[in-house]
Amino acid sequence: MRSTTEFRGVRVIGGRSGNKRIGKILRAVFSPEGSILVGYIVGRPDFLFMFKRKDRFLAHDAFKVVDGRVVATTDRDSWDEPACKRLGIDWDRCLILEGMRVVTEDGEKVGTIASVEYDERTGKTASLQVGEGMASKAIVGVSHIPPELIVGYRNGQIVARRAASEIHAEGGLAAKAGEQAAVVTNVVKEKTKTARNTAKTIGKNTGKIAGNALDSGSKALGTQLGKTKGMFKAFKNEYKKESSKD
Repeated sequence: MRSTTEFRGVRVIGGRSGNKRIGKILRAVFSPEGSILVGYIVGRPDFLFMFKRKDRFLAHDAFKVVDGRVVATTDRDSWDEPACKRLGIDWDRCLILEGMRVVTEDGEKVGTIASVEYDERTGKTASLQVGEGMASKAIVGVSHIPPELIVGYRNGQIVARRAASEIHAEGGLAAKAGEQAAVVTNVVKEKTKTARNTAKTIGKNTGKIAGNALDSGSKALGTQLGKTKGMFKAFKNEYKKESSKD
């Protein structure tokens, strides 16, 4: 059975009772080449509404979805560093694909990853759903790029074969409403382009703030996890705390 990574905001429960509130899913995490979903980053609620708790990593094979909620197993190697060891993954090289750009081997831009479709049993990527942002996704739809067209990860981008740029978007309003919606799409794309240029200008002036935003996996988007400073160390600390309780 296939599923997509559009789990953001879904509540995660677990513990011995199976009903303990753990947090909410923030981001999907993929293997270094982007071909396999390895798990999800789970954001935990602030302690006493004041103190920020560290995010956690939940392995892709350590939960099931029941009544719209993610129910995590109680096994220790379902979470954090033990889960990474069991899955044999290098956390620092893993990727958050959503928000990452896709380009062809010769540098032509294909689009930005909106979500990823994957096999629930194996975690293998079935397709990248690529568009031009949320507004464009609603109007134009997304292109479904199969894994056989993906070359790999390079310089902060997913590299695909030339054929990926020739796949037409589907599922948007433009396809249903015809040319009038397509005209609106062009306006949206121009607005999006302007907004991005503005964001880049702001980013140059607030580099320190942008750097701090990568300190947590909850704010990492379209990046390699080695750049989210200190997160793996946080996993180790949490693991030691839990171990000391036994």
